[in-house]
Amino acid sequence: MQSNVFVGIKPGQISNYKDNHSIKEEHRGSFDYLLLPITNLRYKEIVRKEFDEFKNGKTDSLKISEPQLQDICISPFNSQDTTDSPMYIGLLSSWLELESQDIAKREVSYQVLLNECQFAQFVGIHKLILAPPRDLSNLQLYSQSILRLLAHESLSSAKLTISISLPLYEDTEPLATWELWNTVRKLCNYHESLTISLAVPRIKTPRHVINRWIAEPVSCLLISSSIFATNQYNYPVLHKFNQKLIAKFQEVNGNSLMNSNNLCVILHSMEKYSTQIKGGENSYIEYINYLLKKGDRQLSQNAFDSSLPQLMSPLKPHSDMLSNSIYSIFERDTMKYDLYEQAVYDALSDLSLMATKSNPLVILVAGAGRGPLVDRTFRSINKLNLLSRTKLIAVEKNPQAFLFLQKRNFEYWNNKVQLLNQDMTKLKNFNLEVDLCVSELLGSFGCNELSPECLYSIQQSFGKPSTIFIPSSYTSYVAPISSPLIHQKLKSLDHDKKPTGDKTQDLFESIWVSHKIPYNILSSKINEIWSFHHPLPEGKLTSFKFSRNVTTGFKIKHKGEIHGLIGFFKATLYKDLSFSNLPNDTNAYSWSPIIFPLNQPLSVTDDTEVNALLSRVNSGKKIWYEWSLESFIYVVMPRHSLSKMDFIDDTKGSNILTSSNDNNNNNNNNNINNSSNNNYDDHNYNKPASHELDSGIDENGFLPNFENGWQSVNDIHGLHNSVVESPMFNLGSPNQLDEDINQEEQVDDDIPEIHIKVETGISKLHNINGQSFSIPL
Repeated sequence: MQSNVFVGIKPGQISNYKDNHSIKEEHRGSFDYLLLPITNLRYKEIVRKEFDEFKNGKTDSLKISEPQLQDICISPFNSQDTTDSPMYIGLLSSWLELESQDIAKREVSYQVLLNECQFAQFVGIHKLILAPPRDLSNLQLYSQSILRLLAHESLSSAKLTISISLPLYEDTEPLATWELWNTVRKLCNYHESLTISLAVPRIKTPRHVINRWIAEPVSCLLISSSIFATNQYNYPVLHKFNQKLIAKFQEVNGNSLMNSNNLCVILHSMEKYSTQIKGGENSYIEYINYLLKKGDRQLSQNAFDSSLPQLMSPLKPHSDMLSNSIYSIFERDTMKYDLYEQAVYDALSDLSLMATKSNPLVILVAGAGRGPLVDRTFRSINKLNLLSRTKLIAVEKNPQAFLFLQKRNFEYWNNKVQLLNQDMTKLKNFNLEVDLCVSELLGSFGCNELSPECLYSIQQSFGKPSTIFIPSSYTSYVAPISSPLIHQKLKSLDHDKKPTGDKTQDLFESIWVSHKIPYNILSSKINEIWSFHHPLPEGKLTSFKFSRNVTTGFKIKHKGEIHGLIGFFKATLYKDLSFSNLPNDTNAYSWSPIIFPLNQPLSVTDDTEVNALLSRVNSGKKIWYEWSLESFIYVVMPRHSLSKMDFIDDTKGSNILTSSNDNNNNNNNNNINNSSNNNYDDHNYNKPASHELDSGIDENGFLPNFENGWQSVNDIHGLHNSVVESPMFNLGSPNQLDEDINQEEQVDDDIPEIHIKVETGISKLHNINGQSFSIPL
């Protein structure tokens, strides 16, 4: 398996479309994408002139002309010279004022963007990078302009992605840029063509920040030459934590984006320090290629399957016939079947003293499929020399899968297996008692494919107190997650469904199996909610035996957006043998996790508690799940304030989006180098050896001037005067913070305090009475 992560570069200075040909030739074959502005400064001056004429009353209407040949940086002629010629990523004009309060300026900005997008669409560019907003107090206007653009009739049907560039991390407020992005994304209604490009910082990023971004639709990682250091050979290398960051994105995002929005690592500002490192600009490219190839090798060793990410409706094997391809996927999970074989072997070892030729052990494989469990059971019987003292029965209702059982019985099992092409819940007229029942009826949530109901039917008809069931029990787990890609996908599917008039199923009221789509578990723990044990306790059979109802609580440390609950299971096969699809405990790769989505995301702040209600309902005719979430925080108040009915002003504690007053000044000492120093002949350039690239950072080596994430974003868009300022949330100035602390110290410590539980959000109850999703019995 190879991750679909690509390498791109942004060259130093491009003034027109003729300049990029030499760059493509110079680095041919070493990168996949060339990041270039769509238009140049000449077009900016033309737009300014046309705008001034409108403002001065010389023209009646505000109409911005489209760029001409002298105004563009990307050639419309033969854009793909050869198969190994790099593709283009477009850089939209950064001088626009999409969030301006001036309607005319905002309209000019919109028209320029539209012209650039239409040109990009014409030349076959599918990905465009947009500068972040300048005025963070007008995010609604900024988002409105973007959404107008995405909804334009000439672009709405095109596969065009607009990606907003932002820093990945700010040490002042770790999730500040994520909150900015989340605001814009929500205002644009989770549009599937809106993504994010992240500038990688030189400092270490906290794990919770990386996990948050991993689940987002990240289309580009922007890597400035300023975050590199040199090793002992004077080659540029990244710190270990940034190597791991790229590897994490390569593992998750590179294979998980559902709109063919391939992840691209873009190098920029390479000309700044190219004369101070060995190999010049080419060494940066070689190093990133080396890291990605190294990641590819590691991923290929751990790959279970190379299928594409997808959101799937859960299987209903009790009511539907599974296809041949689905059986094939299940059977690739050899680790699972190895565990099953060991469990069967251990169980038969314990039962072997009871087995005689006149009274053989009865072994039933329930839901045999194409025969992998029968094969492992037959192998265990032979290992223990119990073939003459056992009776092996395989039950499978799928007539197509039954053909495989017949073939394998003849070719491999010497016709020693009794095959029954019947529904296991309707087996009649068999006068036998089962000693060992083996099944793989588990779904992604454990109990979501009717395993409790099916195995109880066998227990009731053919079981006895000593019957051993494999698996003997299974437990379900849930946790709240952030997964904007899942929410985005369901919204797009729901939108595609509505014009047909099909209202029989609300997609947010159904449960889904999420395969290789990234998510971020927001809670500190994954909670166990219920279990089923086999054999089930004896007693009067009612549907309540299979129904469950649980309210479980979670603690969420960092702010976020909850898009639903994710479900896992852990099954105990026999004694201490078990398998699971839980994160960090996965040894059952053929089960992807299950998703209980929310129709409206639930926003939570830092240190929030969440209660989840989850029900499994068995009506006697079908089973279904219902779910809901609520969030709350605890407010600490002096006890005496409860006796007063004063209005509490909570605006001081809210997060108000403001701009930092600190300017991000460029350090110009190393910004500009002679053009003669920036061009390298491939024939004279000696590629570094692997050990030279893999070597650690030399403490005495060259280290570029420190630049934060916003400086990297400014460099991408050519904003050398720090037009875009660092976003900060109003956490109070240091002086104000000192004043607050001093005031708090003056408060009488003897005043008793109480904690008040305040609800901050609640979702609807989903899938009531199984109206959108249920499994017939």
